[in-house]
Amino acid sequence: MAFDDVGYILEFPLEVNLNKKGFPEVNSVGMREIKILENYLIIEKSSSGALWEIYDLPDYKFLGSFFKIGDGPLEFMQGSDLNKVAFEKENGSLLAYMYDFQKGRVMKFNVSESLELDQEVLTEYVGDIIPFSFAFAKLDSNTFFVKEVFNRDTQQVRYTITNGKKKPLDVAAKLNDVTIQEGEDFNILSTLTGYNRIKDRVIEAPIGLNNINIYAIDGTFKKSICLEEKLSDIKQIQSTFRWNRIYTIANLSLFDDFFGIVFINENEGVYQMSRKKLPSILLFDYEGKPLAKIGTGEHFTSFDIDFKNQTMYTFDVHSDEFIKYDLQNILPKL
Repeated sequence: MAFDDVGYILEFPLEVNLNKKGFPEVNSVGMREIKILENYLIIEKSSSGALWEIYDLPDYKFLGSFFKIGDGPLEFMQGSDLNKVAFEKENGSLLAYMYDFQKGRVMKFNVSESLELDQEVLTEYVGDIIPFSFAFAKLDSNTFFVKEVFNRDTQQVRYTITNGKKKPLDVAAKLNDVTIQEGEDFNILSTLTGYNRIKDRVIEAPIGLNNINIYAIDGTFKKSICLEEKLSDIKQIQSTFRWNRIYTIANLSLFDDFFGIVFINENEGVYQMSRKKLPSILLFDYEGKPLAKIGTGEHFTSFDIDFKNQTMYTFDVHSDEFIKYDLQNILPKL
């Protein structure tokens, strides 16, 4: 599941191992994901209480909690995945456009007003997006990128949708054509997906393949980067016992000038039972050029960077460990 133009990434110009700076003073129990924006640390939780908690940086002052699970008009049945949220600034306010997986709609959450008023400022923004999309990105005010399972769960097809109307995404035609056997695990084709509007770049990082796909919505750029000497063979993966397949990428984070993944690259059965390999963070620019490989000596499943305070945070969903690291000497080199 790659483009014809493939770059093979076998080394990085910068390789570093970080030492722990400390443990943020927040309640990490039940955490699933983290996101850092401006002076805010946003934590997604999997509890039956509030789904989001927001803290001030760098002192971790608790600012508020938001969203409940439910079937009400302004509730989420499962929560909103931070990885599928589009954050934007508008008239000085920080906004979050949140995809509702079960109901097939986009909710608009005014983060700034909610914190100022100490109450949830949440409205329905678009109500005619498909439910159960495997990827979501807001491209402009009324156009969205989605990825849907098709053809009896054997394909995952990307397209755009505007005012309820679907439009094929020509640049992704080669990715859309990839199929698996009927009855197979469709997650073989699943990707962590992000969109940088300024660069016009979609980043797709498969969770079980060893390549990352980078492309422009307008079709002017498309490239794959492979993290090993040879691309993953999907036919071979399907013939491999489920727990012997490789779990490659756990997290994708996009920044203004580069993006990063959490590279696991471990046999899935071993990963679930004992986790022998330590993960690393791999950073690339939006042309697919490798920038840095970062290790911490710890297990973690996600990360984000506070550029203002030059600090990196990692979180491990298995142990609830939330750790911060000093990036003062690293960021200027990227």
